[in-house]
Amino acid sequence: MTDIILGMGEVGETVFNLLEERNFHCVGIDADNSKCKNYSENEKIENPEYLHVCLPGELTDFTNIVTNWINKIKGIKVVLIHSTVKPGTTKNIQKDSTIPVLFSPVRGIHRRFLDDIKKYTKFISSDEKQIDPKTKLDLEKRFEKIDWMSTTKTAELAKILVDTTYYGWLINYAQITKMICEKEGIDFDEMWKFADEIHENLGNRPKMYPGIIGGHCVIPNLKLVEYDNLEIIKQINELYEKFKK
Repeated sequence: MTDIILGMGEVGETVFNLLEERNFHCVGIDADNSKCKNYSENEKIENPEYLHVCLPGELTDFTNIVTNWINKIKGIKVVLIHSTVKPGTTKNIQKDSTIPVLFSPVRGIHRRFLDDIKKYTKFISSDEKQIDPKTKLDLEKRFEKIDWMSTTKTAELAKILVDTTYYGWLINYAQITKMICEKEGIDFDEMWKFADEIHENLGNRPKMYPGIIGGHCVIPNLKLVEYDNLEIIKQINELYEKFKK
């Protein structure tokens, strides 16, 4: 049986390496032919079983691309979307498909992605109430530590709101306190020592580094949720960037 990874960027390559390491036969497909692995457009994929979608979730035609590939690769039994997507995307793809379409966001730091994916529980979600026991067993073999969420929208929002956006919010507060400290002429690190023991005892006063939020996760993911107030994270980040200049 063959696992197909659609999109061989950081996420796709990591999923590919993880599955290969666990002795699953994998095919990697990407628009950039140099990133493809074990794949040729002229050759049929033998015994396709799982389609792992790792395309950039912000693609405007994401749903159509995934649906077209589901129809193109005959014989796929399950689709698993790892991409960070706009809430509701997985359910929309499921409407046009007769096979299970699941959502399972990735977690981890990019420079140690493979190690982190192994470390963290892989949350998987479906809008179907009954999942084939064989599918559950197959996923446990691939990701080992798994947990299920009740709907795909729950997991889609979890990735955005509880992972990347929350991280950005915490950095924002560090940025704000850093700007106040510099305005008042006091030492940022000395002031934050006040929180050390509180955080040690309660776990709710994390000190964050007040850097500029960059990369392709925190700020871009804000656009995936239709809630204007979250844009304040981007605005504070831009304010801090001007302040540092």
